[in-house]
Amino acid sequence: MVMLARARTGTAKPVALVASGHGGDRPCYLRFMDVLTTRPPRDKGPIELRDFGPTGRRLGTIDDCYDGSPWELHRGELVEQMGSKDIHGIVMALVAALFRTHARDGFTVMTDVYCDLSDAEGPSLRAPDVVIVGDLTSPRNEAYRGTPVLAVEVRGTQSKRYLAEKVQLYLEHDWPWIWIAHAERHELEVLQRGGGSVIYRPGAEVPLLPVLDKHGLKTVPVSALFDNREASRVLDGWVSARGEARGRAQGVLGVLAARGAVVDAATRACVLGCEDLAVLDRWLAEAVTATDLDAFMATLRRVSA
Repeated sequence: MVMLARARTGTAKPVALVASGHGGDRPCYLRFMDVLTTRPPRDKGPIELRDFGPTGRRLGTIDDCYDGSPWELHRGELVEQMGSKDIHGIVMALVAALFRTHARDGFTVMTDVYCDLSDAEGPSLRAPDVVIVGDLTSPRNEAYRGTPVLAVEVRGTQSKRYLAEKVQLYLEHDWPWIWIAHAERHELEVLQRGGGSVIYRPGAEVPLLPVLDKHGLKTVPVSALFDNREASRVLDGWVSARGEARGRAQGVLGVLAARGAVVDAATRACVLGCEDLAVLDRWLAEAVTATDLDAFMATLRRVSA
């Protein structure tokens, strides 16, 4: 007699049933079940020969997640990485470029880097599309172990389950901010730890975290995350205009110093923080030509108050 027994790998195996042998031997199907329940799960070797995990995916280890590997690891199960092609790759590159341009000194922007999210439920190595981290002192040839300031996932080719599973793991590990860029809809979903989600649609401005204010940018249009021309305006145009304004502000302060004026911290911050080129041009002219320098300094102090 033959029956089908389901092994722990989830594959049906034919098992012969025999009567109990002489001398008290146990039936072979019971001995087979003993093997299934006592041997360790097979999580190494050829992928196709490994056991299945609780959600029906092959088991794996951290060793499966090497540079260039097609796999991520989610609580001991292998997850095939989604390719960064076409619109997914474009959006990923635009976001990374925005972050690298505007991130404060001391913060590192990384793309497609394994992050160690292992916990009591099993080992996990997931690779967000883009992350900003503030605790990476030097490059390392290993998975990142820490808490990113911000993580970004681009929803392009990924399945809903694939994305939801990753984001849930990030939140369970107390990652504070997560962006989901919906490439097809040109929408950005922002999730905050302990809060809900906010969706920014085309035409809206997305508030930036303080770590991205290196050049004074406070918000970014949603379109800049999905359109190369708009991204160039934000990346190049803003930085260029900001640099020009800062140059003129330093010119104002330089003239005042040359004329012997004492500039307090609040006034200095006010001048350096001004982005209106017309105002800066007026201040520069007055700093050069003012016959009553004290009166001009009093005007600046009133503006900075």
